[in-house]
Amino acid sequence: MKNLILLIIISMSIPSCFQDSDINVDPNRSVTVDPALLFSGAATQFSLLRVAELTWPVALGSQMWASGGRWGLQQAQYDQTRVRSVWGRTYTDVLKNLNVALDNIQASQNPNKNSIAQIKILMAFAYSQTSFMWGDIPFSEAATGKVDLPKFDLQKDVLEGCLKMLDESIANIDVAGKGIQAPSDLYYGGNMARWKKFANSLKLRILFSMVDADPAKGAEIGKLMATNDFISTVDETMQFKYFNQPGRQNPRFSFTAIFRGGVQSDWYCSKPVYDLLAELKDPRIPYFFQKGVDAAPGEFIALNSTETFTNKSALVNMNLLRADLPEVSFSLSEQLLFEAEAIARGFAPGGMDAATARMRKGVEESLKSFGVPSAEATKYANELPALTSANYVKQLAEQQYLDLFMRPVEGWTQNRRSGAIGKEIPALKTPPAAPVPGLFRRLLYRSEEVNSNPNTPKGLNIDSPMWFDK
Repeated sequence: MKNLILLIIISMSIPSCFQDSDINVDPNRSVTVDPALLFSGAATQFSLLRVAELTWPVALGSQMWASGGRWGLQQAQYDQTRVRSVWGRTYTDVLKNLNVALDNIQASQNPNKNSIAQIKILMAFAYSQTSFMWGDIPFSEAATGKVDLPKFDLQKDVLEGCLKMLDESIANIDVAGKGIQAPSDLYYGGNMARWKKFANSLKLRILFSMVDADPAKGAEIGKLMATNDFISTVDETMQFKYFNQPGRQNPRFSFTAIFRGGVQSDWYCSKPVYDLLAELKDPRIPYFFQKGVDAAPGEFIALNSTETFTNKSALVNMNLLRADLPEVSFSLSEQLLFEAEAIARGFAPGGMDAATARMRKGVEESLKSFGVPSAEATKYANELPALTSANYVKQLAEQQYLDLFMRPVEGWTQNRRSGAIGKEIPALKTPPAAPVPGLFRRLLYRSEEVNSNPNTPKGLNIDSPMWFDK
């Protein structure tokens, strides 16, 4: 496994930054590959895409990080050159592996329902993430090896399909039984109770992305909340672990080590994030950022999305780019803040007092996850204003956005769903020299897909809202 991870990291972190992969190449023709190995390979590729290829363009394009005018300048202006490989790798290296694994298990004499559930949960995660970035995507005819030119399913149908996969998985999981075990299950080591909790939490995330476009989803959120079977402890965090060992390091660290000699000089403190932290007197400022080399102690100089750095400009804290930082897919703090939103919006019972308690606990857990000492985190969270019908939208959206600082895809999705177009929380401005007048709302389909598949949607621009983005 160590050599597998090393091989994939090398292929992902260096060549794929500058080269494209071929979506039509199918390396999974064999029907004798161990499904557990296919599952671990897909999980590794998926995590690497999230933590490497997707970080730079999404974090910069959504203004969670600033480029400082360095090599990421064009990405901060919505250039998508370095994200093109994600589309192909998601379908070829993640979803095709999972489909082959699923076919192999289902063709066996006694299909293991837990293994099927694990595969379908990860598939639902990958499909929903892909849809949050591109909108309408191949889904019903995708990654099977049977359709050369798959249709693009509507985003609503993709997300409904993901919910169906999760429902099937949740219903079939036997928490006392075994599925794909360690070392092939790189998330939970075969713990099916935790897989079930993650499936419920992921379902909640997808439902919240849909509810403003489809208000009927509020009732589904309430029904799901009543099960009370979500990620509920830090130990249940859905995450892919990295280690401070050669070949097993977080790719964000590897990039800085390989290309910058270990000196963080690419990712800067973004004004929208810093201004919000400062407004809230949030103790996460020195945990999110490190001061520039010539800045005074405690001085953090933030930049707009394309502003050129100086030696006083603050950077993303190197501790958040360290070798052993795990890639978090779903955290306890995200779960608690979703629960607070569900209660505050009336989807679940409890009223504003219960919503406030969940919100404060979610903020406390978020602060601790970034390194804020426990006593300071508890004190700060408990002093946050109580939620009311007048303030809960803004207050929850701010905390959800900050919680996702190191998870650009989720942070970008959260900002887009936080308010009506033009009223997102926090408010963002179109970067200077951007090719469109609006904000970054979608990735564009790569030219290879547009040219080869006539089913690819046409007429979309970077600032074209998606179905869920109301």
